[in-house]
Amino acid sequence: MVTKKIFGFVLVIMFLLLGSSSAKTYKVGGSNYGWTVRDDSWAEHKKFHVGDSLVFEYDKNVNDVTQVSNASQYESCDNSSPKAVYNTGHDVVTFKEPGHHYFITSNHIQCVGGLKLDVLVVHGPSSPSPPPPSRKIHGPSRQIPSPPPPSKNHGPSHQSPPPPPPPSKILPSAERMHAVGDTSGWSVYNSYYYEKWSEDRQFRVGDTLFFEYNKHINDVREVSNELDFESCNPTSTVAVYKTGHDIVRLTRPGVHYFVSLKSGLCHAGIKLRVTVQPSTEDVTLPDAPKRLSPIDYLNRWWLRIFRPHH
Repeated sequence: MVTKKIFGFVLVIMFLLLGSSSAKTYKVGGSNYGWTVRDDSWAEHKKFHVGDSLVFEYDKNVNDVTQVSNASQYESCDNSSPKAVYNTGHDVVTFKEPGHHYFITSNHIQCVGGLKLDVLVVHGPSSPSPPPPSRKIHGPSRQIPSPPPPSKNHGPSHQSPPPPPPPSKILPSAERMHAVGDTSGWSVYNSYYYEKWSEDRQFRVGDTLFFEYNKHINDVREVSNELDFESCNPTSTVAVYKTGHDIVRLTRPGVHYFVSLKSGLCHAGIKLRVTVQPSTEDVTLPDAPKRLSPIDYLNRWWLRIFRPHH
Protein backbone atom coordinates (compact mmCIF):
# COMPACT_ATOMS: atom_id res chain seq x y z
CA MET A 1 0.00 0.00 0.00
CA VAL A 2 2.85 2.38 0.91
CA THR A 3 4.59 1.56 -2.37
CA LYS A 4 1.47 2.48 -4.37
CA LYS A 5 1.16 5.83 -2.57
CA ILE A 6 4.81 6.65 -3.22
CA PHE A 7 4.44 5.67 -6.88
CA GLY A 8 1.34 7.89 -7.25
CA PHE A 9 3.13 10.80 -5.59
CA VAL A 10 6.05 10.44 -8.01
CA LEU A 11 3.67 10.43 -10.97
CA VAL A 12 2.05 13.65 -9.77
CA ILE A 13 5.45 15.34 -9.35
CA MET A 14 6.53 14.22 -12.84
CA PHE A 15 3.29 15.52 -14.34
CA LEU A 16 3.77 18.92 -12.71
CA LEU A 17 7.36 19.13 -13.84
CA LEU A 18 6.52 18.20 -17.42
CA GLY A 19 3.65 20.68 -17.49
CA SER A 20 5.78 23.52 -16.19
CA SER A 21 8.69 22.70 -18.52
CA SER A 22 6.53 23.39 -21.60
CA ALA A 23 6.49 27.14 -20.86
CA LYS A 24 9.24 29.14 -22.57
CA THR A 25 11.04 32.39 -21.78
CA TYR A 26 12.05 34.81 -24.56
CA LYS A 27 14.41 37.74 -24.26
CA VAL A 28 12.86 40.54 -26.31
CA GLY A 29 15.19 41.67 -29.11
CA GLY A 30 17.52 38.72 -28.63
CA SER A 31 20.74 38.59 -26.63
CA ASN A 32 22.47 41.33 -28.64
CA TYR A 33 20.05 44.24 -28.39
CA GLY A 34 17.25 43.75 -25.86
CA TRP A 35 14.48 46.36 -25.61
CA THR A 36 16.53 49.10 -27.27
CA VAL A 37 16.08 48.95 -31.05
CA ARG A 38 13.34 48.27 -33.53
CA ASP A 39 13.48 44.73 -34.88
CA ASP A 40 10.38 43.63 -36.80
CA SER A 41 11.82 40.19 -37.50
CA TRP A 42 12.42 39.16 -33.86
CA ALA A 43 8.88 37.85 -33.15
CA GLU A 44 8.03 37.02 -36.75
CA HIS A 45 8.84 33.28 -36.64
CA LYS A 46 8.07 32.62 -32.97
CA LYS A 47 4.89 31.11 -31.60
CA PHE A 48 3.87 32.29 -28.14
CA HIS A 49 1.61 30.31 -25.82
CA VAL A 50 -0.21 31.01 -22.57
CA GLY A 51 2.36 30.50 -19.81
CA ASP A 52 5.32 31.78 -21.84
CA SER A 53 7.23 34.81 -20.58
CA LEU A 54 8.98 37.81 -22.13
CA VAL A 55 12.08 39.39 -20.60
CA PHE A 56 12.60 43.10 -21.35
CA GLU A 57 16.13 44.40 -20.68
CA TYR A 58 16.90 48.13 -21.08
CA ASP A 59 18.25 51.23 -19.36
CA LYS A 60 15.55 52.20 -16.85
CA ASN A 61 16.80 55.82 -16.80
CA VAL A 62 15.70 56.45 -20.39
CA ASN A 63 13.13 53.78 -21.12
CA ASP A 64 10.34 51.57 -19.77
CA VAL A 65 7.79 48.99 -20.92
CA THR A 66 4.16 50.10 -21.19
CA GLN A 67 1.48 47.55 -22.00
CA VAL A 68 -1.56 49.08 -23.74
CA SER A 69 -4.99 47.59 -24.31
CA ASN A 70 -5.66 47.83 -28.04
CA ALA A 71 -4.21 48.28 -31.51
CA SER A 72 -5.23 51.95 -31.71
CA GLN A 73 -3.15 52.89 -28.67
CA TYR A 74 -0.32 50.72 -29.98
CA GLU A 75 -0.26 52.33 -33.43
CA SER A 76 -0.48 55.90 -32.12
CA CYS A 77 1.96 55.37 -29.19
CA ASP A 78 -0.78 56.46 -26.79
CA ASN A 79 0.28 55.72 -23.20
CA SER A 80 -2.39 57.86 -21.52
CA SER A 81 -4.33 54.85 -20.15
CA PRO A 82 -1.87 51.95 -19.87
CA LYS A 83 -2.85 48.42 -18.92
CA ALA A 84 0.45 47.96 -17.04
CA VAL A 85 3.80 49.76 -16.69
CA TYR A 86 7.16 48.08 -16.01
CA ASN A 87 10.27 50.10 -15.21
CA THR A 88 12.84 47.93 -13.42
CA GLY A 89 15.12 47.54 -16.45
CA HIS A 90 14.75 43.76 -16.24
CA ASP A 91 11.03 43.06 -16.51
CA VAL A 92 9.50 39.60 -16.81
CA VAL A 93 5.97 39.50 -18.28
CA THR A 94 4.11 36.16 -18.26
CA PHE A 95 1.18 35.63 -20.61
CA LYS A 96 -1.93 34.55 -18.70
CA GLU A 97 -4.47 34.78 -21.53
CA PRO A 98 -4.53 34.35 -25.32
CA GLY A 99 -4.91 37.18 -27.80
CA HIS A 100 -2.86 40.15 -28.94
CA HIS A 101 -0.58 41.72 -26.32
CA TYR A 102 0.68 45.21 -27.14
CA PHE A 103 3.87 46.73 -25.67
CA ILE A 104 5.27 50.22 -26.29
CA THR A 105 7.67 52.58 -24.57
CA SER A 106 6.39 55.80 -22.98
CA ASN A 107 9.42 57.54 -24.52
CA HIS A 108 7.54 59.05 -27.48
CA ILE A 109 10.58 59.58 -29.66
CA GLN A 110 11.61 55.93 -29.37
CA CYS A 111 8.05 54.66 -29.74
CA VAL A 112 7.41 56.70 -32.90
CA GLY A 113 10.77 55.42 -34.14
CA GLY A 114 9.44 51.86 -33.84
CA LEU A 115 10.28 50.60 -30.34
CA LYS A 116 7.06 48.65 -29.86
CA LEU A 117 6.02 45.00 -29.88
CA ASP A 118 2.79 43.23 -30.89
CA VAL A 119 2.68 39.59 -29.71
CA LEU A 120 -0.06 37.11 -30.61
CA VAL A 121 -0.51 34.52 -27.86
CA VAL A 122 -2.39 31.23 -28.36
CA HIS A 123 -3.46 28.50 -25.96
CA GLY A 124 -0.73 26.20 -24.67
CA PRO A 125 -0.38 22.67 -26.10
CA SER A 126 -1.94 21.15 -22.97
CA SER A 127 -4.66 23.76 -22.62
CA PRO A 128 -8.23 22.83 -23.52
CA SER A 129 -9.36 23.87 -26.95
CA PRO A 130 -11.14 27.23 -27.01
CA PRO A 131 -14.91 27.29 -27.62
CA PRO A 132 -16.17 27.85 -31.17
CA PRO A 133 -15.55 31.48 -32.25
CA SER A 134 -19.22 32.43 -32.28
CA ARG A 135 -19.22 34.35 -29.01
CA LYS A 136 -15.80 35.84 -28.40
CA ILE A 137 -12.76 36.84 -30.43
CA HIS A 138 -9.54 36.48 -28.41
CA GLY A 139 -8.28 40.00 -28.84
CA PRO A 140 -8.42 43.03 -26.55
CA SER A 141 -11.74 44.86 -26.24
CA ARG A 142 -13.56 43.04 -29.07
CA GLN A 143 -16.78 41.25 -28.22
CA ILE A 144 -19.41 39.72 -30.48
CA PRO A 145 -22.91 39.60 -28.96
CA SER A 146 -24.45 36.15 -28.56
CA PRO A 147 -27.52 35.51 -30.72
CA PRO A 148 -30.86 35.75 -28.86
CA PRO A 149 -32.70 32.51 -27.92
CA PRO A 150 -35.23 31.12 -30.41
CA SER A 151 -38.68 32.70 -30.32
CA LYS A 152 -41.43 30.57 -28.80
CA ASN A 153 -43.64 31.29 -31.81
CA HIS A 154 -41.24 29.77 -34.32
CA GLY A 155 -40.05 26.28 -35.06
CA PRO A 156 -36.73 24.98 -33.79
CA SER A 157 -34.88 26.00 -36.97
CA HIS A 158 -35.80 29.69 -36.79
CA GLN A 159 -34.00 32.28 -34.71
CA SER A 160 -34.38 36.02 -34.53
CA PRO A 161 -31.39 37.80 -36.07
CA PRO A 162 -29.05 39.64 -33.68
CA PRO A 163 -29.69 43.39 -33.35
CA PRO A 164 -27.66 45.66 -35.63
CA PRO A 165 -24.62 47.38 -34.10
CA PRO A 166 -25.29 50.80 -32.57
CA PRO A 167 -24.41 53.83 -34.71
CA SER A 168 -21.06 55.50 -34.21
CA LYS A 169 -20.89 57.95 -31.31
CA ILE A 170 -18.47 60.17 -33.20
CA LEU A 171 -19.38 60.15 -36.87
CA PRO A 172 -22.63 61.90 -37.82
CA SER A 173 -24.85 59.60 -39.85
CA ALA A 174 -26.51 62.36 -41.89
CA GLU A 175 -23.31 63.17 -43.77
CA ARG A 176 -20.84 61.21 -45.84
CA MET A 177 -17.87 60.77 -43.52
CA HIS A 178 -14.35 59.78 -44.65
CA ALA A 179 -12.10 58.36 -41.90
CA VAL A 180 -8.66 59.57 -42.99
CA GLY A 181 -6.25 56.65 -43.34
CA ASP A 182 -9.03 54.15 -42.52
CA THR A 183 -8.03 51.99 -39.54
CA SER A 184 -4.46 53.38 -39.51
CA GLY A 185 -5.72 56.90 -38.87
CA TRP A 186 -3.57 60.02 -39.13
CA SER A 187 -0.34 58.29 -38.14
CA VAL A 188 1.28 56.65 -41.20
CA TYR A 189 4.74 57.99 -42.07
CA ASN A 190 4.22 57.66 -45.81
CA SER A 191 2.76 60.42 -47.99
CA TYR A 192 2.08 57.92 -50.78
CA TYR A 193 -0.25 56.05 -48.41
CA TYR A 194 -2.49 59.12 -48.02
CA GLU A 195 -2.17 59.98 -51.71
CA LYS A 196 -3.49 56.51 -52.63
CA TRP A 197 -6.20 56.74 -49.96
CA SER A 198 -7.41 60.04 -51.46
CA GLU A 199 -7.32 58.81 -55.07
CA ASP A 200 -9.59 55.88 -54.22
CA ARG A 201 -12.39 58.16 -53.02
CA GLN A 202 -14.63 60.93 -54.34
CA PHE A 203 -15.15 63.99 -52.17
CA ARG A 204 -18.00 66.49 -52.52
CA VAL A 205 -18.96 69.72 -50.81
CA GLY A 206 -20.78 68.79 -47.60
CA ASP A 207 -18.66 65.70 -46.93
CA THR A 208 -16.52 65.57 -43.80
CA LEU A 209 -13.06 64.25 -42.99
CA PHE A 210 -12.39 62.47 -39.68
CA PHE A 211 -8.81 62.68 -38.37
CA GLU A 212 -7.92 60.32 -35.49
CA TYR A 213 -4.48 60.45 -33.84
CA ASN A 214 -2.56 60.89 -30.58
CA LYS A 215 -3.01 64.57 -29.67
CA HIS A 216 0.16 64.55 -27.55
CA ILE A 217 2.45 64.01 -30.54
CA ASN A 218 0.41 65.05 -33.56
CA ASP A 219 -2.01 67.65 -34.97
CA VAL A 220 -3.86 68.61 -38.18
CA ARG A 221 -3.24 71.86 -40.05
CA GLU A 222 -5.01 72.99 -43.19
CA VAL A 223 -2.85 75.13 -45.50
CA SER A 224 -4.07 77.02 -48.53
CA ASN A 225 -1.52 76.36 -51.28
CA GLU A 226 0.49 73.61 -52.94
CA LEU A 227 3.88 75.14 -52.18
CA ASP A 228 3.35 75.18 -48.42
CA PHE A 229 1.91 71.67 -48.63
CA GLU A 230 4.98 70.29 -50.41
CA SER A 231 7.47 72.15 -48.19
CA CYS A 232 5.57 71.58 -44.90
CA ASN A 233 5.46 75.34 -44.34
CA PRO A 234 2.82 76.76 -41.93
CA THR A 235 2.79 80.23 -43.50
CA SER A 236 -0.61 79.82 -45.18
CA THR A 237 -2.31 77.97 -42.30
CA VAL A 238 -6.12 78.19 -42.59
CA ALA A 239 -7.07 76.19 -39.50
CA VAL A 240 -5.45 74.09 -36.77
CA TYR A 241 -7.05 71.03 -35.14
CA LYS A 242 -5.55 69.22 -32.14
CA THR A 243 -8.22 67.28 -30.25
CA GLY A 244 -7.15 63.86 -31.56
CA HIS A 245 -10.66 63.27 -32.96
CA ASP A 246 -11.16 66.12 -35.45
CA ILE A 247 -14.08 66.43 -37.87
CA VAL A 248 -13.44 68.82 -40.78
CA ARG A 249 -16.32 69.75 -43.07
CA LEU A 250 -15.52 70.38 -46.72
CA THR A 251 -17.41 73.59 -47.51
CA ARG A 252 -16.08 74.54 -50.96
CA PRO A 253 -14.99 72.79 -54.15
CA GLY A 254 -11.34 72.64 -55.17
CA VAL A 255 -8.12 71.26 -53.68
CA HIS A 256 -7.72 71.11 -49.89
CA TYR A 257 -4.34 70.56 -48.22
CA PHE A 258 -3.79 69.03 -44.77
CA VAL A 259 -0.44 68.48 -43.04
CA SER A 260 0.94 67.58 -39.62
CA LEU A 261 3.59 70.00 -38.42
CA LYS A 262 3.99 68.86 -34.81
CA SER A 263 7.34 67.14 -34.17
CA GLY A 264 8.19 67.36 -37.87
CA LEU A 265 5.70 64.64 -38.81
CA CYS A 266 4.82 66.36 -42.11
CA HIS A 267 8.34 65.72 -43.38
CA ALA A 268 7.91 62.10 -42.25
CA GLY A 269 4.96 61.78 -44.66
CA ILE A 270 1.79 62.66 -42.73
CA LYS A 271 0.13 64.95 -45.29
CA LEU A 272 -3.06 64.75 -47.34
CA ARG A 273 -4.36 66.39 -50.50
CA VAL A 274 -8.05 66.01 -51.42
CA THR A 275 -9.92 67.32 -54.47
CA VAL A 276 -13.50 68.30 -53.65
CA GLN A 277 -16.26 68.27 -56.26
CA PRO A 278 -19.41 70.42 -56.12
CA SER A 279 -22.31 69.03 -54.13
CA THR A 280 -24.89 66.95 -55.99
CA GLU A 281 -27.50 69.41 -54.69
CA ASP A 282 -25.95 72.12 -56.87
CA VAL A 283 -27.25 70.41 -60.03
CA THR A 284 -30.20 72.39 -61.49
CA LEU A 285 -33.28 70.28 -62.11
CA PRO A 286 -36.03 71.23 -64.63
CA ASP A 287 -39.08 72.91 -63.14
CA ALA A 288 -41.98 70.55 -62.57
CA PRO A 289 -45.23 71.44 -64.36
CA LYS A 290 -47.52 73.58 -62.26
CA ARG A 291 -50.57 71.74 -60.93
CA LEU A 292 -53.92 73.43 -61.67
CA SER A 293 -56.35 74.24 -58.91
CA PRO A 294 -59.94 72.93 -59.19
CA ILE A 295 -61.18 76.44 -60.16
CA ASP A 296 -58.59 76.82 -62.95
CA TYR A 297 -59.41 73.35 -64.22
CA LEU A 298 -63.15 74.19 -64.30
CA ASN A 299 -62.53 77.49 -66.16
CA ARG A 300 -60.45 75.74 -68.83
CA TRP A 301 -63.15 73.08 -69.25
CA TRP A 302 -65.84 75.78 -69.55
CA LEU A 303 -63.91 77.76 -72.19
CA ARG A 304 -63.12 74.63 -74.18
CA ILE A 305 -66.86 73.76 -74.46
CA PHE A 306 -68.49 77.14 -74.85
CA ARG A 307 -65.86 79.22 -76.65
CA PRO A 308 -67.06 80.26 -80.18
CA HIS A 309 -65.72 78.22 -83.10
CA HIS A 310 -64.44 80.10 -86.16
